[in-house]
Amino acid sequence: MPQFKDDRFDPSKAACPKLWCHITQKGIQGGAVLGTFAVAPALGLYQHFVKKEQVDPLKIAEGIALTTLGSLGLTFLVGSVKLLQMDREGMEDRVYRLHYNTSQHRNDHLSQVGGALGLAAAAYFLRNSSDAKPLHYVGGASAGAAAGILLHMLTRPQEAKSVNKMLHELVN
Repeated sequence: MPQFKDDRFDPSKAACPKLWCHITQKGIQGGAVLGTFAVAPALGLYQHFVKKEQVDPLKIAEGIALTTLGSLGLTFLVGSVKLLQMDREGMEDRVYRLHYNTSQHRNDHLSQVGGALGLAAAAYFLRNSSDAKPLHYVGGASAGAAAGILLHMLTRPQEAKSVNKMLHELVN
């Protein structure tokens, strides 16, 4: 086991499940951001300008949900390949760095709170709808998660404004 600076946290305990939890959160968060800030506006513009229809919020919610679920599936695939390439020491190092990354914890927390609020908002607005489907609730939760991530990005401390290491490793 590699030597770490802090003996209070042992990354060797459940390193693989902890990384999978992180990978799952990143898949959901990535899909939520892509769905909310790219797919939803594109669907709205398509409905309004191309189909000459009124924008249907249920279709927008479905688009956000499908993007989030698709991203999650893709993330499982990429995450599996990445984890197969990691040795035990690399896995423990990654878990150790994640454990002490306060910006990551803040991002995850705001995303989770936003997701819960988005789900609650979807439940409230769809309470009398006979057309409500599970995807609509997933879309609401995803939009809320994306809003939480946006809040994190807009309000994070200056010292946390650095290039994402995992993204940097993936690209390079």
